[in-house]
Amino acid sequence: MASIKKVFAYEIIDSRGFPTIEARLWLDDDREVVTSIPAGTSVGKYEALELRDADTQRFRGMGVLRAVNIINELIAPKLVGVSPTKQSEVDHWLAKADGSKKKEKLGANSILAVSQLFVKAAALSESIPLHAYVNKLYKRLFKNEIKVEKIPTPIFNIINGGKHANNNLEFQEFQILPSSSFSFSKAYQIGVEVFHELKEVLAYRNANISVGEEGGFSPSLSSNVDAIEVLVEALNRKNLRPGVDIFVGLDIAASHFYKNDRYVIKEINHPMSKEEFIQYLVDLTRKYAFLTLEDPLDQDDFDGWKKLLGKISNNIYLVGDDLLATNKERFLKAIKEKACTTILVKPNQIGTITETLEVIDIARKNNINYVVSHRSGETNDSFIADFAVGVQADFVKFGAPSRGERVAKYNRLWQIEREELKQTK
Repeated sequence: MASIKKVFAYEIIDSRGFPTIEARLWLDDDREVVTSIPAGTSVGKYEALELRDADTQRFRGMGVLRAVNIINELIAPKLVGVSPTKQSEVDHWLAKADGSKKKEKLGANSILAVSQLFVKAAALSESIPLHAYVNKLYKRLFKNEIKVEKIPTPIFNIINGGKHANNNLEFQEFQILPSSSFSFSKAYQIGVEVFHELKEVLAYRNANISVGEEGGFSPSLSSNVDAIEVLVEALNRKNLRPGVDIFVGLDIAASHFYKNDRYVIKEINHPMSKEEFIQYLVDLTRKYAFLTLEDPLDQDDFDGWKKLLGKISNNIYLVGDDLLATNKERFLKAIKEKACTTILVKPNQIGTITETLEVIDIARKNNINYVVSHRSGETNDSFIADFAVGVQADFVKFGAPSRGERVAKYNRLWQIEREELKQTK
């Protein structure tokens, strides 16, 4: 069995122009794996914390040399000779060594870099695809089998607002979801074609066609509803049937415009109470038949989430991101409160792959859907695509079919479908 010869980390620049960690691991036969870590812009308050340098004279305080040094000087020497299959043991050791609730001492970014290296190295040592090893790891840790049969349905974020764009839209993402009856290759084609159709619609309206942090367009439109209407117009021009061929979804990220116990959006001329905003969302959902609503209410309002869930269709996926933060305790509370139907899974919100798989196991045992997601600050590492296939996520959310760091993930899914699952319809 292979063992670890060396681990080395260093800085690279992510898709936002800020530093992040890239790390390499060499096995004792000199085979090598590399991984890099994403970062969020719209960060929930219950997420594990990155370690940043806070040196304003370097990268505007966003450097990660402290995290890099923690890997190289404190963690790496202790990994020499360890088997890469010791995933849970190493993850638990890292979490214990940090000792803080949010991993702020060692940094979730440094911990996740090592955790992902172990998954990749174990797959390499066993000469199996990364997604197959993720699947095998889940089975080994939780004594439960997931049959790999499909590529998850993509959620394309093709209009960016909120924290992800420099425009006047409060809602963070305006999404399209091709029908799950399509193969991934067909869904990808639809996403790409709608993306370009939307560009033409926006250009015709003399709206800005620059793109936001996640590759979607970031136009300044009159309102959030106007953005939805523009999206629907693009779908109609492609002769796609909303609710049949394709669906619309929203990431509202409501915590970012929740102020003084009120929801404040420009298209409503007064701050809305929780009850008013819930009714606003219910009316919007009835009009546009959304398939997904992500973070529709504040991240601390479990009662409001429960009330909204009771008022919308059972066919809508009510998705918790900031509400849950891929956190086991938050997730178990939401299940008990019946606050949502779906969890957004981001490994860097919790910090280790073992803990991420534990959250997925909880979802599966409680019939909760799960979406595996990227972050706004991404790299060209496609680890998350293999991870999503290995755990058979219901959906993946990797941004628009635009910008290299986004399409790296979608192209990896396409490759898995083409070469390994042999699905082409």
